Amino acid sequence: MEKKKVAFIGSGIIGSGLAVNAMLHGYPTTLQTRSQVEKMKNRVAHILELFVDNRVITQDHAGEAAALATYTTSIEEAAAGAFFLQESGPENLETKKELYAEIEKHLPEDAIIASSTTAFMPSDLQKGAKAPGRILVGHPYHPSYLLPLVEICGGEQTSPDAIERAKQFYESIDKVALVSRKEASGYIVNRVNWAALAEARKTVEEGFCTVEEIDKAIMYGPGMRMAITGQLLTISLGIEGGIRASAAKYGGETSPADELIAQGVDEEIANRPAAIGNTVDSVADFRDKTIIEILRLQNML
Repeated sequence: MEKKKVAFIGSGIIGSGLAVNAMLHGYPTTLQTRSQVEKMKNRVAHILELFVDNRVITQDHAGEAAALATYTTSIEEAAAGAFFLQESGPENLETKKELYAEIEKHLPEDAIIASSTTAFMPSDLQKGAKAPGRILVGHPYHPSYLLPLVEICGGEQTSPDAIERAKQFYESIDKVALVSRKEASGYIVNRVNWAALAEARKTVEEGFCTVEEIDKAIMYGPGMRMAITGQLLTISLGIEGGIRASAAKYGGETSPADELIAQGVDEEIANRPAAIGNTVDSVADFRDKTIIEILRLQNML
């Protein structure tokens, strides 16, 4: 089946990376930038070359993907005929609203507008828009062409259909699309990420260690496990009996929150593909094997 056009407005590091993912999955893709067309082309070529050199794709696949790309400085050319548009423009609210006004002149009425913003809530982006129900946040993580995660967050006026269609698109380019059920600064991941960053800075500032040492503490400790089993599953695996047994182990009393998290961990394990473990023991085995491979790549084994 022939795939519909997607557009990337403001194709810097984040936009170009996502655009390559779309191209590799067969989407005709238009990348727009205000002036740096050659820089944008070179960035796309570099990402494709990276994938070829590391045997992620073949040279033929890279050529087919590259042939799907169109480059422009025109918002009208980029938006026209697109069914999905990713906006990665400057982090200035008024600039974004002006950009959306221009986009909506040319974008089909049923197309989605997803913003890569980390600074603004989708409800703010929607104000004054002609069709606010199709505007949402689709927040990827750098390097966007490699990291699978995209957080989706709707605003007060975003339609459930727009959220579902955005999720379907991201999943069609092999992204892990998570929907934030609440509209708040940091969405899902940065609420945790910013807290960890603040504590890392504080630990250095208070003289416990150097910057290099705090980074090593994360890289060679909990960060290595979290890359495989996240945060809550990681902690649960470290306690015989899981989260439900944590209070007894540390001399406390089990709380309703403990049971909420424990039930979530049970569901998470059950939902995992068998290849990466879907029982406590098989998840632990997969974790250990993966850590061994990471350590080998780091020349530590």
